[in-house]
Order: sequence, then C-alpha cells, then structure tokens
Amino acid sequence: MPDSTSDQVTLRAAVFEDCRRVWEWRNEQATREASFNKEFIPFEEHERWFARKFADPNMRIFIAEDGQGDEVGYVRFDISKGEAEISVSIDKNERGKGYGIEIIKKGSDQLLTTEPVKRIVAYIKLGNPASKVAFERAGFVLQGYRQVEGVESYEMVYEGKLTDR
Repeated sequence: MPDSTSDQVTLRAAVFEDCRRVWEWRNEQATREASFNKEFIPFEEHERWFARKFADPNMRIFIAEDGQGDEVGYVRFDISKGEAEISVSIDKNERGKGYGIEIIKKGSDQLLTTEPVKRIVAYIKLGNPASKVAFERAGFVLQGYRQVEGVESYEMVYEGKLTDR
C-alpha cells in the first residue's frame, strides 16, 4: 500500500545535468531486468543517447522529487502522431512507496493537458507483474499483447479523463 509521501511527488523538466542520474537509474539491476534491453549501458553511450533525446522536440522527460526535494525517479514520453510511449524508472531505494503510481499518473495527466497527445501507451514485459499493477493503478487499461523487441508484452493505454483536448 502506498504511503502518504507518494502524494507529495512533484515533477520537474529534466535538464542535461540529470544525464548521470538517469543513467544510474537505467543501469540498476532490477531496472535492466524489467527493460527490453537488459544490457549495461556505458556512460558515454548513454550520454550520446541522452543528448539526442534531449534535443528531440518529440520527447519529454521529467524528474520526480519527493516532498523533501529528493529525486525518486523519472518518467519519459516519446511522442509520435498524437500518441506517446511512456518509460519510467524508480530509484531502487524508493520502490514500494507508491511513487511509481504517482509518477505515472501525474506525468501522464500533465502530458495530456500540455501536448497534442490523445493517448499514452505502455509496453510491459509479461514477466513484470509489479509494473503492470502500477500502471493499472495509475489508470492504464490493458488493450492486448504485443511483441516488443522479440518479447511478449502487455500493451496498456491511458487516455486520462474524457475532456476536450
């Protein structure tokens, strides 16, 4: 059950100086196991990727902070043709506190209200039930199954509140 600190999550737009912190989160063992690419990513390779993503006008990345201003994870959206694909990671020391659900929900709601996006899609490996539950609790709905990079995955969709966008 999430604790009350999850209600205090705020999101801020990432800056390039967040590159190393995002790299650390991305390379954490449990994060790699849940990812479609399980390989350790050298920092120099990540830095080049981050620079490309950071310059991409169709990408949004937010750093999540708790009520004390400590970084607890990130959420990233890749936008294409009115749809965004979500990627999220929570600091290994902050898991199980409800931050994931809050970050997914707040980030998704913010994107739907500030960008020309109608829906957000999450692809989650079948072997990752904790992420599936977090996305369900954040309001995502299972649409079906899809092969992603050769891995059978849940396809979950979020359209937020039905309002004029």
